[in-house]
Amino acid sequence: MTKDKIALVPYGLGPIGKEILKKGVTDEAFDVIGGVDIDPELIGKPLSSTLHGEGPKDTFVVSDISELSEKAKPYQQKIAVHATGSNVPSVWPQIRQLLDHGYHVITTCEEMLYPWDRYPSLSHEINEYAKNKGQSVIGSGINPGFVMDSLPLTATAVTDRIRSVKAIRQANVRERRVPLQKKVGIGKSEEEFRQLAQDGKIGHVGLEETVRLVAAGLNVYIEHLETKLEPTFAAQDYELSWLTLKSGEVSGQHQTAKATTSENVTIEMELTMALGVESKDEIFVEGTDPIHVIIPNGIFGDTATASMIINTGKRIVTQQKPGLLTMLEAGLPFHSIHPISNDEVQV
Repeated sequence: MTKDKIALVPYGLGPIGKEILKKGVTDEAFDVIGGVDIDPELIGKPLSSTLHGEGPKDTFVVSDISELSEKAKPYQQKIAVHATGSNVPSVWPQIRQLLDHGYHVITTCEEMLYPWDRYPSLSHEINEYAKNKGQSVIGSGINPGFVMDSLPLTATAVTDRIRSVKAIRQANVRERRVPLQKKVGIGKSEEEFRQLAQDGKIGHVGLEETVRLVAAGLNVYIEHLETKLEPTFAAQDYELSWLTLKSGEVSGQHQTAKATTSENVTIEMELTMALGVESKDEIFVEGTDPIHVIIPNGIFGDTATASMIINTGKRIVTQQKPGLLTMLEAGLPFHSIHPISNDEVQV
C-alpha cells in the first residue's frame, strides 16, 4: 500500500461485483481493502476465495462497511463500487452509509444513471447529502452508462444541426450468464411474460434513463416519451444448461424507447436481448454530417461493465466534483494505466 493509491471496496459480490473485483485487484491505481456482502456463505472469507484463489488473501468479506474503517484510515481517496440493485430508493440507504464513511460511490444501479426525472426530490436529497460529505455519487456501466448514451453523445461532437440520435443494441444471451437469461424472460410463457411486463417486473432497467441522459446532453426538452416491451420467440430448439427451449417459445425480449423533443430532435433506443440474435451495437446520428458507428459482435456487457466502473472511479477521484453526478458531469471516461497520485488530482 502507498499513500497515493486509492482504497477500493466492492460492495455487493454478485456476478458483476466479482467482475469488478477482478479488475480492481489487477489495477495499479487501487488497493482492494475488503468487500461487503450480506451472503453468510461469503462473510468472513478472504476475497481471494470469491476469485478461485486469485487476488489478495489478507482482505476479507464483511457484512458492514464500518468493519473496514481501520483498514481505510491511511487512504486519502476511497471508492466503493456498489452493485446490489437497480432501484434508486432501495439502494439509497446503502449509498448514504458509504458516503458517511468517506467513500466516493460508483454504482451499477441502472436508475441512478439519470434519476432526476423519475425521482426529482430524492435526487436533490442525494445531491445535497453527497455535497455536504464532499463525495461523489454516480451511476455508470455499459448499458446504461456507455454504449447507448455516452457513446452516442460523444459521436455528436463531430457534427451539428442534429435531427436524431438512435442506438441499437443486440445481445445473444446464449453467451451470457444464466441469471441474465432468466431475467430477459427465457422459460416464461408468453402470457407470463406479458403479465410481468404489465406489472413492471421484467425488462431491462434503465432504457428510459438512457434516453433522458441523451436529451440532457443535447440540452433538449422531452415532450413525449414512449416505451414498449415485447417478447421474442425462438426460431429453433435450444439446449441451455438449465432448460430445453422449444421453437416458438419465449426466447428473450425486445425493448424500445422513443422520445420527441422541443427542438424536433428524435431520440430512439432499441434493445434486443434474446437467443439467436446477432450481437452488435450500432449508433446513428443524423446531422449535417451523418454518423454511423457499428461495433461487430457488440460490447460484452459483464467484463466491459467492470472496466467502465473501475475507469469511471478513477475519473471521479481526478475530477473531485462532490454531489450526485451523471456521465455528463463526470467527463470523458478512459483507462489510465498508472495510479493517480494526489499531485495529479484536479480540483
